[in-house]
Amino acid sequence: MATINRVTLLGNVGSVEVKEFGEGRKLVQVSLATSDGYKKDGEWVNKTEWHKLVFAIPSLADRAESIQKGDVIYTEGSISTNSWTTKEGEKKEYKEIACTMFKKMSNSKSSEKEYNQPKTTVTQKAEVNDDLPF
Repeated sequence: MATINRVTLLGNVGSVEVKEFGEGRKLVQVSLATSDGYKKDGEWVNKTEWHKLVFAIPSLADRAESIQKGDVIYTEGSISTNSWTTKEGEKKEYKEIACTMFKKMSNSKSSEKEYNQPKTTVTQKAEVNDDLPF
């Protein structure tokens, strides 16, 4: 049977950390906050969930360096679990999102342009063919 490990998130960037390794390799780690609201006893309650995003694909990590605190990003990836054992023998684990794509929906600096949103203008006018029968 086929399975799917797919995560889609849209949220606010909390922090960005770039780690560089030998041979020009890098890893970009981003904390992302998503929120969900619900009513409890007639009052709205807002619950914020923090996600650890990892951009490890070389070309993606290069572009992810442009992410800044306060940006709103859309990202897709898969859940990955990492575990280790402490000196005391206690097993610990955490989950992260191994990102395969992202798009900036807005920037922390209003003067910046949206990521991956080329601005195009149409400069040619459509030709009119008066010989058409309709």
